[in-house]
Amino acid sequence: MTAAFKHRLLGTAILVMAGIIFLPDLLDGEKQVVKDDFKVIPDRPEFKGVQQQQVIDGTKLTELQQQLQPAAVDEQPLDLPAAELPPQQVVQVTVESEAVKSQANPALAQAGWVVRVGSFSKVQNANALVAKLRQAGFVTFTRNITNTQGLQLTSVLVGPELRKEKLEQQLAKLQQLTGLERLTVMSYQPAENN
Repeated sequence: MTAAFKHRLLGTAILVMAGIIFLPDLLDGEKQVVKDDFKVIPDRPEFKGVQQQQVIDGTKLTELQQQLQPAAVDEQPLDLPAAELPPQQVVQVTVESEAVKSQANPALAQAGWVVRVGSFSKVQNANALVAKLRQAGFVTFTRNITNTQGLQLTSVLVGPELRKEKLEQQLAKLQQLTGLERLTVMSYQPAENN
């Protein structure tokens, strides 16, 4: 081998190696570096300010409190002797006026449904009915009311239930347990029980 041939062979080898090393980088184009968007300390949240509470003057407050007082209920206790009971009457009880309902939270306007199963002058009789209904699987509670004659009564209510249909389906069983025929489902607002 001559020296010129050796130099050509060495030059060709260097060019091929340079092509193998650098040509892929040239043909690949610009490289993109992927960075994580992870931050060690998160950005400070935007401060939106503090809501100011509404101030209600004293006269408006007392007016609203008077409107929320439960109205007198014309109910007769179930545990009085039969001679003292007046003839049966259907009575509709309205606890809040429409003006108060419109000012109140609309989500509480129809907060639940209950069935009033009786009102008793003696708390022991009301507690006995509550125990009987709870044993039968009903959710019950009592509420103290005053009827139109000024007599303090303890009402027994079944519920509250969010779906009216569920209580309507249970009316037949309630009528059988209590022996009362005229049980109806009525609206119940938690503000009544103050």
